Amino acid sequence: MFQEACATASDVKSAVTGARYFLLCEWLDMTPVSTAPTDIDEVIILRKAKRINSNIREAYGSFAGRQAGRAAYIEHLASHPFSVEMFVRFVEHIARVMRSEALVEDDVLDTGHF
Repeated sequence: MFQEACATASDVKSAVTGARYFLLCEWLDMTPVSTAPTDIDEVIILRKAKRINSNIREAYGSFAGRQAGRAAYIEHLASHPFSVEMFVRFVEHIARVMRSEALVEDDVLDTGHF
């Protein structure tokens, strides 16, 4: 899925100049890698925790397995709540992008940009 996100980020950024691409994940589900060679600006892990291992999750494929693992799953969710800090981080990124600076038309030729 990370490779799909990288490809989507590339498509978005080539179509929309100045776009930012943030990947919001509930759980860490892979070995962290550098996003520097990709068009993803940042990966934010909302629960600041790893996902339950696949060998445990596979038991949840049946009703009986979900019933048997229900208490452990509820405990996992309760012990890893969504991190307010991570939502604040994302909102701050958005606020930085949306911050508008007053255009000083007299300085355009001095600064060379607007």
